[in-house]
Amino acid sequence: MLLLASQKGGAGKSTLARAFAVAALKGGIRTALIDADPQGSVKKWAQRRDAQAPTVLDLDSQGLPQALADAKGRGAALIVVDSPPHDHALVSLAAEHASAIVIPVRPYPDDLEAIGATVKIAQAVGRKGAILINAAPARAQALALARAALATFDMPLCPHSIIDRVVHPYATGAGMTAQEFAPNSKGAEEIDVAWHWIRQTLKL
Repeated sequence: MLLLASQKGGAGKSTLARAFAVAALKGGIRTALIDADPQGSVKKWAQRRDAQAPTVLDLDSQGLPQALADAKGRGAALIVVDSPPHDHALVSLAAEHASAIVIPVRPYPDDLEAIGATVKIAQAVGRKGAILINAAPARAQALALARAALATFDMPLCPHSIIDRVVHPYATGAGMTAQEFAPNSKGAEEIDVAWHWIRQTLKL
């Protein structure tokens, strides 16, 4: 199970969860998504979606362990979980079930200061983890400053950032991801490159 976790809202967990699940499907991995965020962004996306895969489950009528068992029962080889912000108990529970954790962070002071809480959760349960700069401006200086700040954490930092591009909200509105909506776009390329690094680094 791959968990997308961030104690701060607005880090882009839902967008990345959907994008990585589709990337895994493109790579031939049977994948399921679990929407553990009460906002239900992944569930709403699935309702707009024409494609039948990935399977999307939520926690409206079941707990996380039951949802994981349901996904495995449907044949999922990879389960991607979108977690809520600020819910320490649920994020901690999900981290205990995860085989790996990706922590997205926007490269701004408030976001960088908040990431420590999520890193501690991953380290407390002894799970493999990686930090990914997401929804970033294209300015090289801002990215360099963020990378310097994140280097203080004892966790791999993805060398490939996801830039804040309009293809992502446009794709979401169509029930798709950037790779499907605009496969030749920079946004799609960034997702694919980051996913390849995450798979290799976290051994998914």
